[in-house]
Amino acid sequence: MPTAREISDYLNARMLGPDISVCGARSLDSAEPGSIVFLNGPIDAYISKLNSIRDIVCVTTPDLSGRLSCTRLTHEYPRLAFCLVLDRYFSPPEEVSISSVSEVDADADIGVDVSIGAGSSIGPEVKIGSDTRIGSGVVISGNVEIGAECIVRPNATIGENGFGYAIASDGEPVSFPHTGSVKIGNRVEIGSSSNIARAALDHTIIGDHVKMDCFVSIAHNVKVGPRTLIGAGAIISGSTIIGADAWIGPNVTVIDKVTVGDCAHVGLGSVVVRSVESGAKVLGNPARKIPSTR
Repeated sequence: MPTAREISDYLNARMLGPDISVCGARSLDSAEPGSIVFLNGPIDAYISKLNSIRDIVCVTTPDLSGRLSCTRLTHEYPRLAFCLVLDRYFSPPEEVSISSVSEVDADADIGVDVSIGAGSSIGPEVKIGSDTRIGSGVVISGNVEIGAECIVRPNATIGENGFGYAIASDGEPVSFPHTGSVKIGNRVEIGSSSNIARAALDHTIIGDHVKMDCFVSIAHNVKVGPRTLIGAGAIISGSTIIGADAWIGPNVTVIDKVTVGDCAHVGLGSVVVRSVESGAKVLGNPARKIPSTR
């Protein structure tokens, strides 16, 4: 059980108020004695509630700390600090194991301390880096390389053929054989039931620290830059390039062969039919640039 002082030292945050033991993390609505919470904004009801509870720790900004009488840890980004505290002190440890009812090919290259859940299938050309967690029901096939400390959540599919056809003279669709690969960086998270297709000829690439929610579809030849966040249900069509630090909102559709620049923000449900410049915010169907609110 950490103390407020131990947590403040870990965060390199200033502590104001008495040092107390912290037994758990709570939301502001469920705040109770002995817990740690975070406060981002000057919401009077929450400030009053925190001031009525003894022995509670609040991570908050320096300008809000003066309105609180409880123990507080001041940090420029309280939500980030709270995430770090949760991860270090209050997240349950994960068991490292390869399920006996998974299918891992003998030729697959599996790193140290990799977990693979029940019912997953790992093909012979697959390489998985150390400390990566593969959930249950995941299928990884073909030439796929996954970096270290990644999370692949249940029922995701990586490395299967993408959707590509040529049309014969009689009108019959003829499948384009996919002989490329998927390369996934370090500390990537892939949400449940998401799909990442192998490239037609070259590489589908997911950069370091990319985070995807569930039901995301990444088509062949797509390249996603580092630290980009992709919301649930997004569809990224073939040969799209998404830069670093971008935000792709839930249920966004991006047409093939466009570029979404670094730090771009694509709003909820948008349909992107033309390239988005770096730093731009777009919204709608078709997506159009909107003024920044910052």
